[in-house]
Amino acid sequence: MNKKIIASLAVALVVVAAPMASAKAKVVASPTKNLSQKTAVVTFKFSGLPTKNGVYIEECMAPATKGAAPTVCDSDQSVQAWVSNVKADIAQGATSGAGKIKFKPVPYFTNGDCVHTTCVFFITNDHNAAGDKSQNQTIPFTFSNK
Repeated sequence: MNKKIIASLAVALVVVAAPMASAKAKVVASPTKNLSQKTAVVTFKFSGLPTKNGVYIEECMAPATKGAAPTVCDSDQSVQAWVSNVKADIAQGATSGAGKIKFKPVPYFTNGDCVHTTCVFFITNDHNAAGDKSQNQTIPFTFSNK
């Protein structure tokens, strides 16, 4: 067989065999500006969540490099959310992504200052797809200085 045909077939086979990354979920958060340091509550709405896993929402310091994943996040489990439409995840404690999800960010956490610096809500795949970064996205937010 011609080497060009073999090479073309090999490339086509790799493309067809490669798993397709799931489309990024659409996440809308509101409000995200001048949040109250004492009573902040942000509402999230999701559409297009993955069908085989859920996502986590974490409060983090904004990454130094645009497009990079945050490295300093609030490790206090009470300020994270697990959102999924997978029945097994919901049975284990995930919040259904079908409705609105309330999240209470904090102005300060260990190694984090969201009053004087930029912070983000970091959305990433849950533990069922930990190696898959296709859902990684950040939503910046600010607290008021009062």
